[in-house]
Amino acid sequence: MNFFLVDIDTIANNIPLSEDNESSVQRLADAILESECLINPLVVKRLGVDSYELVYGEIEYYAAVKASKIDPRKGEMVGVFILENEKEDSIKTQVNILRKSLSNGGKNHQTVCKASDNYNKLNSVQKDINQIHEKLESLMELNTAKGLRDLLGKQINSIISESENKSKEEAIKYLRTSKAELLAQQNKIDAQILELSKVNLADTSYEQLSTLMKQAGSKSNQIKASWKAVEYWRKSDQELTWENLKKSTVKSKEKIKGFANASYQVLKKVAYL
Repeated sequence: MNFFLVDIDTIANNIPLSEDNESSVQRLADAILESECLINPLVVKRLGVDSYELVYGEIEYYAAVKASKIDPRKGEMVGVFILENEKEDSIKTQVNILRKSLSNGGKNHQTVCKASDNYNKLNSVQKDINQIHEKLESLMELNTAKGLRDLLGKQINSIISESENKSKEEAIKYLRTSKAELLAQQNKIDAQILELSKVNLADTSYEQLSTLMKQAGSKSNQIKASWKAVEYWRKSDQELTWENLKKSTVKSKEKIKGFANASYQVLKKVAYL
């Protein structure tokens, strides 16, 4: 199984939550918010380039969803093991055994920690599942930049290693799919960097705004026109608002030459009011 970090919103779930587990979900969600990450990865199957279906880990899934609604930064990204087609049946067999074991001891073992005790009793039939616990130490570092870099490096090495065991055609398809997944993660990181880098349009400098707009793909003439629009609405007899800036993109007495809707949208991406 290959390990990845994915957005919880990309995982479809058809596994209902038992009423007996609702309290465990709440406690785990609180723990995720406190620790800023989910340390126990989910097991999923691939549906598309950036879409998955939950196979195992419904308590963790529901807890991560609950946590992400409260604070997206802490519950949005989760670790997952992605099933390979040729191993899907054997892993699902293990999952069924795990569920049956947990069900038999259910009412007395509802917390995540007690459930882990049941996992340990099934070592003879859960070789792949045990790989989850070998990743826990690195997952604890997910809330640090170093931890994310290390995780990305391990993902890339895992992808390359896995491709070496496939035929040429299968390896190419696998590498392309993996590349698309990594690019999707990169885009989410870039979007978060952009969000954190936003400047206050009311008091930012031309240099700060220019740098951010260049990073967002704006050309020099678009940046200069955007700055003129900002300066116009900054005047003491005017009011700098998104609504007023929008007026400067269309034909009106407030129209700023060269300032169009595309530049206006970039401003909203890199700044706030």
